[in-house]
Amino acid sequence: MPKQSFKWVVEFSIDETWVEDGFNLTDERARMMLENDLQFAYPEELKVKVIEAPNPDDILRAQGYEVKK
Repeated sequence: MPKQSFKWVVEFSIDETWVEDGFNLTDERARMMLENDLQFAYPEELKVKVIEAPNPDDILRAQGYEVKK
């Protein structure tokens, strides 16, 4: 019988300075952040999905990249 999962919906507000310096919260990065606190968890015990994120083009512009239309 599968164990119950518990879901957290988390909102992160990150200053533009960090985005300009390269920060972008992806599913993989969120998982790594969670794994940092749950170091002994097995991979199948953690699932992470970013529900909402800024427009990827806005992130690239903030980081100084030219965005082609």
